Amino acid sequence: MMRRLSSLAILFALGGCASQAQPDVLEKIVFLGRHGIRSPTLSPQEMQHRTGHTWQAWSVAPGEMTQHGAAALAAMVQAVQRNYSASALFQGAETCQILEQETVVWADTADHRTRQTGDVWAKEIAPGCAIKAHWATTGVDPVFNALGTQAGQIDRGVLEQEFAAATKTLPEPVSHNALKAVQSLMAPDACSESNSSPQCFLGATKIEWKKGAPHLQGGFVTAGMAAESLLLTYAEGLSLADFEVADKDAPHVLEAVMPAHEAENHLLRRLPEYARARNGVMAESIRAFLSDGPVLSIPGISPSTKVLVLAGHDTNLAAMMALFGLDWSFPDQPDSTAPNTVLAFERWRHADGSRDVRIRVFHQSLAELRQGRAPDIETSTLTLSPSRPILFSTQ
Repeated sequence: MMRRLSSLAILFALGGCASQAQPDVLEKIVFLGRHGIRSPTLSPQEMQHRTGHTWQAWSVAPGEMTQHGAAALAAMVQAVQRNYSASALFQGAETCQILEQETVVWADTADHRTRQTGDVWAKEIAPGCAIKAHWATTGVDPVFNALGTQAGQIDRGVLEQEFAAATKTLPEPVSHNALKAVQSLMAPDACSESNSSPQCFLGATKIEWKKGAPHLQGGFVTAGMAAESLLLTYAEGLSLADFEVADKDAPHVLEAVMPAHEAENHLLRRLPEYARARNGVMAESIRAFLSDGPVLSIPGISPSTKVLVLAGHDTNLAAMMALFGLDWSFPDQPDSTAPNTVLAFERWRHADGSRDVRIRVFHQSLAELRQGRAPDIETSTLTLSPSRPILFSTQ
């Protein structure tokens, strides 16, 4: 009898160990991705007017995603899909039918490049399936930009206080060194007599209000735009020879100038009040989806939806940094919100029934963007710890 009781005790103990060893289950996921490589949003003539330097014409109209950009984006989404292919969300005997029922791809309607990006995600996140991307039928979608709507009202006093504080926390000396680097590339003589020239980037950056919305004015605006345009040019596979930069030196030059673009984000896009007004609807939609609440701003989401893809902009990524208390940078990519960068919100269920959200960032290095290659997800992924809650308190 004692031997039998001992055997039962061992079985119960083993059963307890087996229960404790049950793996966590990925239940839901949100992918927020920036669009693929695009041309500068301004014409070459306007770029020259603002920067004092000539810019080459691209194969597409200003602000459009290129063929190379679409290919590099597809490589990125394929890598992300492979990373999750073994999870319960992407497995099953009738995978396509399930994925089509459980996946929503929602793109920003405001730009052709984001709608194209939604189409790429719909095709590559479930290869061979019939998932379709959707977007708003109106010209503006408050999920991606609520400024100008009732949900996007800004408290001017709060924002100006945040801006004043942000000017004192710029990473230095790299931010102003970046201004000088861009200046020497674009218009080295523009600041020789005074800082009054619009092509001199060394003056103060300030906030101006137009129709109730804040806009940055000053050096970091033009220098940040020029720096990002240089990065996009290189990522497209084009030469920076017009700026007397050899291909072999381009990564180093971009590393030097891109802090100007990061500073532009720091001074406005990552201010909590600006992010709340512009992208609070997006943040609350993500929280509601992961908390099994109703998502009223995105059509097509039902209780059975498990995968939500949002195809947007770098401004959306910057806003999520501010609203969820996130921060990241990459050793091989000087743009923290570069084309194709993906922020993933994963909801996991533990063996005891509790849940948590894990946040990861996927990106392509500068070389991978230029070559249109997929990233090595295992070595390049960052796992983030948000300083603000993701799930609603009822979870």
